[in-house]
Amino acid sequence: MSLPPSPSDLATFDAAWAARWPGTPPIGCEVIGIGSWVRFHSLPESEQYAQSPADYREILRRHLALIAELCDLTSTSVEHLLTVTQAFSETSAPTERDRSLRRRAPASVYWKSLIAPWSDAEDPFWAHIYVGATTLGSPELRSLLFMVADEQTNEVIICPPGAEWLYHPYDGGGDVVAPDEATRDLLRAAHPDWLPKHGSL
Repeated sequence: MSLPPSPSDLATFDAAWAARWPGTPPIGCEVIGIGSWVRFHSLPESEQYAQSPADYREILRRHLALIAELCDLTSTSVEHLLTVTQAFSETSAPTERDRSLRRRAPASVYWKSLIAPWSDAEDPFWAHIYVGATTLGSPELRSLLFMVADEQTNEVIICPPGAEWLYHPYDGGGDVVAPDEATRDLLRAAHPDWLPKHGSL
């Protein structure tokens, strides 16, 4: 199991996020469409949910392949990845994540709290953001990806410590925010059958 990010690691990541993705909250749905974005589906024929063990294997294969290829294309490491997860509440006081999420992203530390962008300004809803360390081969990462696929959590982001790229797994696929159009286009060309069909998201 990876060690949680140190205060220095967290400060470095905070600065990297602010520099690379200014104005973008570190919440999965908020990265959709920014920069060099592309969406991939995680099952053939754009099926959304797993119906068999084979489907779960395919979902995992596609998520891990895209993350590995992002690392390869950007010279970042599959051994040094971060998970960004959240707890949500009606108070600004930091709130702990639920137990199942803590088990799947255990090496995590509290980063910051912010008002969820979709909340009512007169009755704000808060997102409490946690950053954890992981590797591509981590059993916890695989478990987290399955948790997302089963709609047991959402808004997850996976990225390197320098935030060079962002990967947002969701129930049905994964959103890639590549560092540039060339990287995005290489991924699109490598996996044409994983792209949404008929313009569907």
